[in-house]
Amino acid sequence: MEIINSDQVEWPKLFLENEFIVVNYQPEADCQGCKEMNDLFEELSKDKDFRKVKFLWVDSRNNPVAEEFIKKKQVPFIAAFKEGFLIECENVSDEKTLRGMLQRLFTFKFKL
Repeated sequence: MEIINSDQVEWPKLFLENEFIVVNYQPEADCQGCKEMNDLFEELSKDKDFRKVKFLWVDSRNNPVAEEFIKKKQVPFIAAFKEGFLIECENVSDEKTLRGMLQRLFTFKFKL
């Protein structure tokens, strides 16, 4: 699966075309934690267990909403969406935490 590395994401189209989206909001690609998370996103994007997930990197410096998230949290800051709804967002610094987030995303059930 391709990783979209853009701050010019067409969110409505993206949400319509993908059931699961996981976004890595960060101000730059070269900070140590950011680089490690980018590498992990790249690895997981090739894992057959996560073939339904669209992994994105969004530059928070050009995105006012993401910038507010970053001010309140540390980077890398990850947001997980299912069917266009934000399910979970938090600072994620290791593979185990990210995999846990992905599993919760897959098992999340909307309540009526």
